[in-house]
Amino acid sequence: MTTPRISVLIATADRPALLAGCLESLSFSRFFGAEVLVLDQSRREHTLPPERNSGLVVRHLRCPRRGKSAALNLGVREARASWLAFTDDDCRVAPDWLEVIRRAAGEPGIGCALTGRVVAGMPEGEAVTAPSLREKDREMTFRAPSFRDVLFGNNMAIPAELLRRAGCFDEGLGPGTTAPAAEDNDLGYRLLRAGVPIRYLPTMTVTHRSWRSGQEQVRLYRGYGVGQGTFYAKHARRGDLHMAARMARSIWDAGRDLSGAIVLGRMQDVRATRAFASGLVRGFLHAIRSGNAGRSGAATLTEEG
Repeated sequence: MTTPRISVLIATADRPALLAGCLESLSFSRFFGAEVLVLDQSRREHTLPPERNSGLVVRHLRCPRRGKSAALNLGVREARASWLAFTDDDCRVAPDWLEVIRRAAGEPGIGCALTGRVVAGMPEGEAVTAPSLREKDREMTFRAPSFRDVLFGNNMAIPAELLRRAGCFDEGLGPGTTAPAAEDNDLGYRLLRAGVPIRYLPTMTVTHRSWRSGQEQVRLYRGYGVGQGTFYAKHARRGDLHMAARMARSIWDAGRDLSGAIVLGRMQDVRATRAFASGLVRGFLHAIRSGNAGRSGAATLTEEG
């Protein structure tokens, strides 16, 4: 069997309809030489959609350990390509997504992580707009940590060997754990701290489907806050003053955003921002007090971004 040039990793759990849309978008790719690893933690047996005559090479791996990070780490171990690309099951990739990654990966002296544009899909049913978006139209390269997260887990690609050296994903963070977010933020921070640049390519595009209702999105933002607070605490406990400063900055930003949403009467934003802020404080304080920040381990599976 020919060794693929890119391995695409998708963690999924009991969302077959969303997964089908993601795989369909990959089947439209004009790039040949990729394998797709579906890292499945579903309780149901039939997760994969019926096979299509698309030429898409899909490997279906059951993951006995719960948690998105654990699933992705299994995929990193099983992937056969020298470059690993990541998206989520509720995203659709652009037809040239793999080609953009391959062109960047083929540039001389490449030794960085890639991330790209994330745009919102049209609202489906009673959904509000999708979260976790990044729509900058200018290419940028980040070389040091700052007060923002720059690596987007639903749209990124990393050399396999570089990722394995960096330590892969913290299995104490991310959907499926008690800190159900920020596994990508933690990875991006560790890469930058290790001197690995992160390059943002606006032509590397995925669409994040807008499928959650307002109430579902409020729950999601609360989980985002808990994960982010735990991520901050993980590094702050190790004496990283930058993360203590980031925690303070995030609380300030949440207060500012909440005030603005109240003034403008945007009640959905008010609810989501309150949920994020309360989760942020809860996650940080719990992790600081318990000493569990950043430790491997998963609890019940929760929704992914």
